[in-house]
Amino acid sequence: MKEEKEKKPLTPFKAFMDKFLFSSYIVALVLALCFSAFVLFQKNYFEVFWVNGQSMWPTLNSETKTADGIPFNENKLSMDGATGVDLVISDPHDNVIDKIKRFDIIVCKYRSSSESDKIKRVIALPGETFYIESAPVNTESNGALYVLNDKTGTFEYIEQPVKKEYITRADYPNYSTPTTLGENEYFVMGDNRLYSGDSRTNGPVKRDNIQGKAIALVARCKVVYNIDAGEYENIDINYMWPRFF
Repeated sequence: MKEEKEKKPLTPFKAFMDKFLFSSYIVALVLALCFSAFVLFQKNYFEVFWVNGQSMWPTLNSETKTADGIPFNENKLSMDGATGVDLVISDPHDNVIDKIKRFDIIVCKYRSSSESDKIKRVIALPGETFYIESAPVNTESNGALYVLNDKTGTFEYIEQPVKKEYITRADYPNYSTPTTLGENEYFVMGDNRLYSGDSRTNGPVKRDNIQGKAIALVARCKVVYNIDAGEYENIDINYMWPRFF
């Protein structure tokens, strides 16, 4: 009967490399599974929306430039050939939309027949009575938001998460007197108030016309106009670490 050969003990370096390679394999496998799960989860659970304008600047599209290299900031500029356009993911599920709070960012339509979606910030909620102070442009109080407290019967000033300089340079004449929203209506505005077409001119957004609640900025892309399809397309997508809202 042959005697079994005695196994040589592993050298410290060999033992280290075995453990290192095994650990690297496990880490790579876990990362691959997590990435696959994230892609499938995002694709099946969330919706992707590219920010088509400057109404939410500088909260969104802060890095965007036109085809000529002009930064998106205070001006309305063409989207064709624009680079660094923000891609956000939104949650379209009813249980999330039904819990939308003031100052959440949403993807919506003003009319159910509208072809394009908009991205705006919620300012007033269903059933609320509010008004927006309309003082001369660039006056400190211009654009200040007041919401009726049903318990006290008085209007309370609400601080907005938007830089004062973007609030005060716009006009608010249509909502300078108290307005009460319907039970399924939301009043929305863009952060770049001077260059935002929103509820001030289009009226409140109906609950049924809310497409989803914006969750995070996940990528930036280039936008080009497809003549054959007759619509804009996003290309050259560069994913980034998510910036949650």
